[in-house]
Amino acid sequence: MAEVTGRARDGRTVITMTGDLALDSAQQAEQRMRRLRSEHGEHLVLDLSGLRYLDSVGLSLLMRFYLAAEGRGGSAVLAGPLQEAVRRVLQITHVDERLTIHPTLDDALAQSLPPGADLRNG
Repeated sequence: MAEVTGRARDGRTVITMTGDLALDSAQQAEQRMRRLRSEHGEHLVLDLSGLRYLDSVGLSLLMRFYLAAEGRGGSAVLAGPLQEAVRRVLQITHVDERLTIHPTLDDALAQSLPPGADLRNG
């Protein structure tokens, strides 16, 4: 089961996922992620450092949020360090070539927001 928590930090919505993001928890995780994005904005940092397992349904959820953020003028990055099982799924599917993955949450937050970013959640 995945646990999803979040907060606003440095102009971004930090969404932290822990546990296993899989079929049995994806719907609940998605609902929580939508609420956090609605509350704090479209510049997402998905902190996966506590995620132990990721299946295809969980991967699809990450991709949908990434694409939705970009489509709404926001941004999305992943932050680690990633556990080996999660890293492997991202590599096998070549998602690691599509998404920006920072080694730590602090590294992700140190990056500049895109020009014109809405800083209402900072």
